This record gives sequence, C-alpha cells and structure tokens, in this order.
Amino acid sequence: MMNAEHTEDPPSYNAISTPVVSPVTYSPPYSSGREVVKGVPPGLQDLLQINQLSIHERFSVSQRWARSFDVLDHRGQRVYQAIQYVECCGPNFDLRVRDRRGDEVMGVIESNSCGCSREAALTLKGDKCIGFVSFPSNNFITHLSIMDSSREVLLLILGPSLKISIFGNISFEVKSRDEQHVVGMIRSEGNQYMVIFPMDLEVTMKAMIMASCFYLDSIIYDQRRSVTDRPSSS
Repeated sequence: MMNAEHTEDPPSYNAISTPVVSPVTYSPPYSSGREVVKGVPPGLQDLLQINQLSIHERFSVSQRWARSFDVLDHRGQRVYQAIQYVECCGPNFDLRVRDRRGDEVMGVIESNSCGCSREAALTLKGDKCIGFVSFPSNNFITHLSIMDSSREVLLLILGPSLKISIFGNISFEVKSRDEQHVVGMIRSEGNQYMVIFPMDLEVTMKAMIMASCFYLDSIIYDQRRSVTDRPSSS
C-alpha cells in the first residue's frame, strides 16, 4: 500500500544552478510495437511523466537467495519489475529491470569489489554501459556517487552511516556534485523505498537514480544479514 503522507516535491531540475553533465541519450533504432520517444532509450519512456517511484520487495518461499521487486508509480501501478540473479561464480550483484512487456530495460551489475570500495555498472538493454554507481567505505556517512560512462560524477547520494543506521526508516538525499542543491530523495520505509526526483529531470538520470536505489538496498541488505547472522556471544 502506498504511503498516504504528503511528500514535498523536489525543486525543478531547471532551477538548479550548478551545472550537471547529463549522460548521453540514445535514439532507439526500432519501436518493437511500442511508443518510441526520440532520444529516450527503449523502456525508459515510462519515466517521462513520473517524479516518484515506490520499490517493493516481493517475497516468495521458492526464491531462495534471489530477490525480486515491483516498481510502482504514485498511483500504485506497476511500471517495472526487477529481479536479482544469483549464480555460482557469477557477478557479486546482478539485477535486471524489466518493463510491463517483460523486456529488459536496465541492468545493475557489480563484477567485483574490494574492502575499501564497491562499484556497479549501470547498463541499458544490450549491456550498453551508461554509467556507474560507487560506494567507498566510510564509517561516518553513506556516500554514493552516480557517474557517467567516463566516470565523471553527476550526482551524489548522501545519508547516515550504514555502520549504525541499517534498521528502521532511513533517508538519503540526492544532491548535485558540489552538494549545494538537493535534487531528490531516497527513503527507506519498512519494506519499501520511496524514490523522488524532479519531473523535468533528464529521463536517463531518473533511471540511474532508480538503479542506484537498488544498489543501495543491496548494500543495506548485506549489512543487515551480517548483523543478524552474527553468532551470539552468549
């Protein structure tokens, strides 16, 4: 069920004075029977008129280690479905986002990680890399960087330290790269995430924020499991 609490809309992206480099847009070569919007990757046109998403995990007794999610708009209608794939000797994190037709739209893939940082590639259909999201280890704050394919920072996701704030409701601000302007919000509320961004934000950036939310959730999920699976000292 959607949260009925009124959420203040983020500012218009055009009103943000700090220059932010937008990722390259892509003109789809075919329509596949769907509406095509020039300069918008296939499947992302659903984000054009959206400024708020709600991500809910779907639970199944047969899912084992795999996880799946529904992505809903502000009316509670499903826009996307995401599935995290787990396989032996596969990527550390492999999540695929599919549209209502079941066609793959995006991927979030972490091939490897080290003790000091983690990074995932953000891909479009066909594994076309459009950027990265990185998570350097920091004991004091949570700091994720959303970058383009050249690893130039576009946006930051900032919040409380995951060393102490992994249970309950958690809020993260999506900020310009100089941290002077709040572009959006990612908020953990129970078993769902609220993702908020300006309506006029470039559609690929909306998709990258959504994809980064999945990656942030995976980091929180791993932290929670490490705590709950820790042997009791008694």
